[in-house]
Amino acid sequence: MGRKKSRKLTPTRYKVARSDASVGSIERTLERLSGLPQGSVHLRLPSRKKARSDKTIASLLRDWGW
Repeated sequence: MGRKKSRKLTPTRYKVARSDASVGSIERTLERLSGLPQGSVHLRLPSRKKARSDKTIASLLRDWGW
């Protein structure tokens, strides 16, 4: 009998934010995973303003020059 390989506890697909995800959903996910209070996580633009919650991660990264 072969031994089963154990799975990783946190697969990469749970660590990476999809480019089509909204900023608001990623902020909520970060709060939940980190155990932070609601409304405590804000993703920022290079101008230090809070990014709109309906903005996509792809456009946020583009603003930051990625």
